[in-house]
Amino acid sequence: MRVLRLILLVLGLAVPAGAQAADWITAPGESPAPVVLHFRKDIAFEKAPAHLWIEISADNRFLLYVNGERAASGPATSDLAHWRYARIDIAPYLKAGHNTVSATIWNFVIPGEDDLKKQTGPLSQQSAGTGFYLKAEDDAFSGLDTGPGWQAAHDSGHQASSGMAQIDTPDWLGYYVAGAPETIDAREATTDWQSAAVSKPRPLTPDPLPQMTYALADNGHLVRGEGVFPAAPQTIPAHSHVTLLIRRENMVAAYPRLQVSGGRDAVIKATYAEALYDQAGKKGIRDEVSDRAVRGLTDTFIANGEPVRFEPLHWRVWRFLQLDIETKDQPLTLEGLQTFETGYPFETTGRFRSSDPALNEIWDIGWRTARLDAHETYMDSAYWEQLQYVGDTRIQMLISYAVSGDKRLAVNTIDAFGWSNTEGGLTEGAYPSRGRNPIAPFSLLWLGMMHDYWMNQPDMAVISRNLPRAREVLAWFRPYVHADGLLGKNPTWNFVDWVGKDRDAFPSFDNNGESCLTSLIYLGALQQAADLENALGDIRLGEDNMALAGKIKSGIQTQCWDAQRRLYADDPSKTLFSQQTNALAVLYDVAPKEQQADLLTRITSHGIEPAEGLIPVSYYFSWYLVRAYEHAGLNDRYLNLLQTWRDLLPLHFSTWPEAKLEDRSDSHAWSAHPTADLLAIVAGVQAAAPGYARVRIEPHLGDLEQLEATAQTPAGPVAVHYKQTKSGLTAEIDMPQALPGEFVWKGKSWPLKAGKNRLMP
Repeated sequence: MRVLRLILLVLGLAVPAGAQAADWITAPGESPAPVVLHFRKDIAFEKAPAHLWIEISADNRFLLYVNGERAASGPATSDLAHWRYARIDIAPYLKAGHNTVSATIWNFVIPGEDDLKKQTGPLSQQSAGTGFYLKAEDDAFSGLDTGPGWQAAHDSGHQASSGMAQIDTPDWLGYYVAGAPETIDAREATTDWQSAAVSKPRPLTPDPLPQMTYALADNGHLVRGEGVFPAAPQTIPAHSHVTLLIRRENMVAAYPRLQVSGGRDAVIKATYAEALYDQAGKKGIRDEVSDRAVRGLTDTFIANGEPVRFEPLHWRVWRFLQLDIETKDQPLTLEGLQTFETGYPFETTGRFRSSDPALNEIWDIGWRTARLDAHETYMDSAYWEQLQYVGDTRIQMLISYAVSGDKRLAVNTIDAFGWSNTEGGLTEGAYPSRGRNPIAPFSLLWLGMMHDYWMNQPDMAVISRNLPRAREVLAWFRPYVHADGLLGKNPTWNFVDWVGKDRDAFPSFDNNGESCLTSLIYLGALQQAADLENALGDIRLGEDNMALAGKIKSGIQTQCWDAQRRLYADDPSKTLFSQQTNALAVLYDVAPKEQQADLLTRITSHGIEPAEGLIPVSYYFSWYLVRAYEHAGLNDRYLNLLQTWRDLLPLHFSTWPEAKLEDRSDSHAWSAHPTADLLAIVAGVQAAAPGYARVRIEPHLGDLEQLEATAQTPAGPVAVHYKQTKSGLTAEIDMPQALPGEFVWKGKSWPLKAGKNRLMP
């Protein structure tokens, strides 16, 4: 059985139900969500085992403790057809003699409830019913398997409420669908232990991801209120109302742990904020305090007069943490605060350090944003939604490749979108999710995501198994292709970019329901799919894709080019013009090669800002604008485009915001793409062949005097060190084994060997 499970793990297949000898268990009686349950099992060993591997899962979530120590959490977010189990070796936590294995299980998803103002579970979370599963892989330890021998108890003192209802107030509207606000009442002790009840079994799939990090981080320091906390314990007198505001240097995704003693019936409200707000509801300088106020998600803790440790079950995101404390008849002592940072355990092997401090800061902020928004899935915003969207994730994956080289989360992402299916063939716009959000253009960007992977990773298994699904996506659009070659309007949300507040006004469609912009996105997907088919699939299908691409390209050129303005219009009525449409016209070679540089020059002014009369790209879609510049051979202008990010630095962001005109999210990884491009364009390290079979190193240094950078590749890190003076360039390049490549400077090329290379071109 162990061999079978390993084979299934490698293949990414579900473990058959018959392989599950342990029971799924729950607490006896009714356990309607939202609910928190505790389970425990005592076991004795004459001698602590060297290894004791278990398989563990829960619906929705578990925290595993062995002899009181936190040993694991999970399961990784997925869908019901691919519910995950984790493999954990609990031997390091065991001892000779008596041992207690325990777990906290919670399910905040209210079945059948579609009103987000009533729903408490994160929108990313699915559920089939509250339960817990644990199995020892070695039958010698089968006494540990879940079943009626386990004890279970309800935790009536731990409740969840709706985050949307808490945050969506008349003076501050926000779409919040992440972790629920929690109330922990220590006065409601869990004492009613009973034998666990067997619940409905379900098939399980091995988790391909590592455990998320759980590591101590800096608490920050007090910036408002009287006292010494969190640097030292602080006692709050009886019948007092005290507010303490704590500020961190940088945003963090973490579990806060507050330790208190005394103060029976005291109420502590912990509010988490990315930044503080002025009276107009604006943030401004992100670390400013002055008279600004905290607004955000709030947990509530109620003391019982004894030493208590409060820690929410779901991690939080904050730069500011405000504690509002109201004591009753007893003084309350704040004994300590601990911040346990969490996230996907990327190893940071990439590096960027130049003679321009602003570029270094831009790189650092981007990588911090990317890490903050990467957990068991990539996330659009760690604070607000925690949903894995196609458009966001495509960019996040490229940052991961370049800075860490870890592809596991990316592979998991490609598969997850392939599993989703809506509107008869599209992927979901965000997945995993129990909500429906079909975004037709995002299904096409999923093919772009796979094409990026094909260029940057040598293992093609994930692409091969998703090619049939990609064909279904492309086929879904074919009925919408009009006779003139343009794509007609489909019934989903045709989101392309976040432009203004009216999400339905962009992209535009003419009276015939045609859009030049969505036609361009379909054109790009067809071209990318043809590459994948020719390399890994059916060459005839690749030819079909290119034939249809040719028809669409001709239609765009005929219907969308405005000779008077010398621009491509957003739709055939030629009333609206955008950076988005013209960038894609260059990227997908609708615009003739000899006109591409001129076209890009005319649509861009300061940084990524548009020329007059054009709809602007967002921070997100500027990634496609950069790709167009790159495609047109204008990489030497990339540093000018970064002026937009330079302009953000005086606002003291620690992670990048969502949009120019929207102050909702300050942790949006779709704005972090300069971190990847500083390595790929400025340091110049890029894949030169599919599977990263070759590397091309062509730096674009502008006025930089020095640059040291490391970019990760599947073959290992590529490290570069450039010194630029009036007399020329000195380049030192450290290459990994088995990665052929070349160095290019001012149109000339030099071959690179494994190990150290020194060039003075």
